[in-house]
Amino acid sequence: MVTGLFLGLDRESTARYSFLLSVPVVGGAALLKLAQLAKDGMPPHMVQPFVVGMVAAAVSGLVAIWFVLGYLRTHTFAIFVAYRLIVATALLLVIATGLRHATGI
Repeated sequence: MVTGLFLGLDRESTARYSFLLSVPVVGGAALLKLAQLAKDGMPPHMVQPFVVGMVAAAVSGLVAIWFVLGYLRTHTFAIFVAYRLIVATALLLVIATGLRHATGI
């Protein structure tokens, strides 16, 4: 997204492009899992939960994308930058203090 902004695209366009870039990765992962499922089979009692899970994942993903695009029409990336800095700081603290051994991570 940063590259898109440097190239002069607006926030919404950079987010749209970023989401579009994920389509081949997500599609490839889905095809790989479907091929594995076709090879190994699925117990009959798992078909309905599988379909419901796929539909729920698709709907929630589309709602999340819709929300983010709507948010970026009127807001900046500041909240996302802050989130990434907070998570990075927390991870560095965990690594530096050796908490990963205490938590089993």
